[in-house]
Parts: sequence; structure tokens; C-alpha cells
Amino acid sequence: MGIAIGIAGTAKNTGKTTTTSAILDELYKHEIQVALTSIGYDGEEIDNITGLPKPRLFVKKNTILATAKKCLEAGNADYDILEITDISTPLGKVCIVKVIKEGLAVVAGPNKGSQLNYIKSRMFNDLNCKVILVDGALNRLAPMIETDGIIIATGASRNTDIDVLVEETKALYELLNLPMTSKDDMQFLSDISKIALVPKDSNAKTVFLKYGSLIDNEIVNEIADIIKEIDIQVIFIPALISEFALKMLNDSVGNSWANKDLIISDPIKLIIGGNPETMLKEVNRIKYNGGNIKALKNIPLLAITVNPFYPKYRFDKSSYEPGYINKEKLLNKMRASIKVPVIDIKQEGPSRLLESILSRI
Repeated sequence: MGIAIGIAGTAKNTGKTTTTSAILDELYKHEIQVALTSIGYDGEEIDNITGLPKPRLFVKKNTILATAKKCLEAGNADYDILEITDISTPLGKVCIVKVIKEGLAVVAGPNKGSQLNYIKSRMFNDLNCKVILVDGALNRLAPMIETDGIIIATGASRNTDIDVLVEETKALYELLNLPMTSKDDMQFLSDISKIALVPKDSNAKTVFLKYGSLIDNEIVNEIADIIKEIDIQVIFIPALISEFALKMLNDSVGNSWANKDLIISDPIKLIIGGNPETMLKEVNRIKYNGGNIKALKNIPLLAITVNPFYPKYRFDKSSYEPGYINKEKLLNKMRASIKVPVIDIKQEGPSRLLESILSRI
């Protein structure tokens, strides 16, 4: 079995494509069968004449791609189409193809975790791929839970304030590393799709709400009312948790979190619900009040790549020019705060990243 690695950019120009290209090149050097897909498509870099996405990745012969049909027309690599799937995108059905002539390619793949799972299964089990790279972004992170780990590409284009950038990235790291819940809890909760409140009394019935997501004050109030009446051990929220609703829940529950567990299906449900730093603050409020927060599944953060470049606007010229923050300061502060490899991919290359990937195969 191989490994599926997500590569998520926190903003445009943070180095996601550079990171993906560097890893691809290193895998080619090691003659490892590699596949490539994407969570949707960013939508930038459209050709004004053809209206098609502009090619951004150089792929070699025998690479397996899962990409939308119209994207096959955009590049200059040649392909054999192995399968036209039932997965629809704005750029056509997702096709699984094999590169027969190297060249530039565009990937625009599935938008759902279940779709990514199908693509993974075909690539691993039927096409003998050892590494699947899944291109994504922070605002399209949800299906990444189906990967075996992610690399986050961040940098000055996200924020030119190094301290703010480090704090946000540290918050992402902390959220992605929430502790896993017990096997018994996993077994009991894994097939539940609605918010569930599990009493401490094992003879009492679990209370199920109508919704799977925690997104508004009506749901928060319903949970708070039940907690007043029943001694609850576990609050399980399987779907999205919004920043607003989690804050409201904390305000409502307060000291009553003591000896209670908030269990979520995976940390991405928190990350996509709001600002990572604010979400981490609310998670820490739960802990401060004596509660625990755990996940049925987590997603390891394997590495962080940083890019000191940003497009700097010149008001006197009404145009952009290359801008840079202090690279050494960025690397040093990020490395001091986060316990995963932090790499300037352009300066250091991808060898440390590849070591992390290959050690998991």
C-alpha cells in the first residue's frame, strides 16, 4: 500500500505549486510510481483566448492523473484515458489517465472525500501507485481528511507580519494534532451522522439532535438545555463547527465542561469553520474549564514549506513588484514554534520532505 499526501496552500503565491513540483521531481528521480490529483481547482490562471486553465505542473511519462476532462485539452502532455468516472466538476467529468508523453498538465479533481477515496482506491489497488499527491488549499481542505498526512505551504502572501503568520500556522498545527478518542468511542460514534449527547449513566439513552453541524444559536441552545437536565458525558459533533457557534457553546456550557468530552469526527471540521487562532482559543477554553476535546480521526501535519515572497503593491506606480520578508527570521520563528520540518523549498530542496513521505510507505 502507498501513501496519499495532501499539499495545501494557505493563500495564492505561498509556494504550493512549487512544493508539489519539487516533490514530483524528487519522486521521479527515485523512480517511484506517482499519481496526482487535486481538490477542485483554484480558478486562477485562466487562458483569455481558450478559457481553459493554464498548465502549471510538469508531469513525466507513466504518471497517473485524476483530472477534469477539459483540463486534458489545456496542457501539452499526452495521455491514455483509463477511465471516465462519474465524478462531475465545472470542468467536466474527472478522468483517470496515464501520461504517455511528458509535458505540462492541469489537475482539477474531486470535491468530496468519498470521491477522493474512490480515486485513491483505483490508483493504489489497480494502478500500483506508491505515492499520491493531492493538491489543495486551506479553503478546500475538507476532503483532505482522506489523505495520510498534509504539507502546508504558507508565507508572506498570507501575511507579511511574521509573528502573526507563525501564530496562525502554530494554531493549524495544534488543531491538526488533537488527541484521538478511545477505540470504544470510535466504534460507537463512527456511523453516527447527527449531533449526539451521550449520558454518563450507561443505562440512559443517547440524545440525538436533528442536525450534524454546530452552526447557529438554535442548536447551541438545544444542547445547553439538555445539559441542564441530563448529566452528559460526551457531546459528539460529526460535521462542521462554526467559530460563532463554538464560542456560543462555550459561553453557555462554561464550568459545566468539567469531566465532559467534546468529540469531533476530525480536526478539519474545526479548521474550515473559522479562523484557526480563534478556534484554538475556544478549544483551550474547553480544556481550561475541565473538559476534553478529541477526534475520531486526525491528519498528521508532515511539514511546512514557507515562501518569503509576496506581491508588493506600489501606489506611486499603481502596479505590483516582488516583495520579500526576512527569510531567516521567518524560518527561525516557525521552527522554534512548531515541531515538524519547516522548509524553504526553493533554497533547501525537497529531500527532507521526501524522507518524511517515504518513511511512511
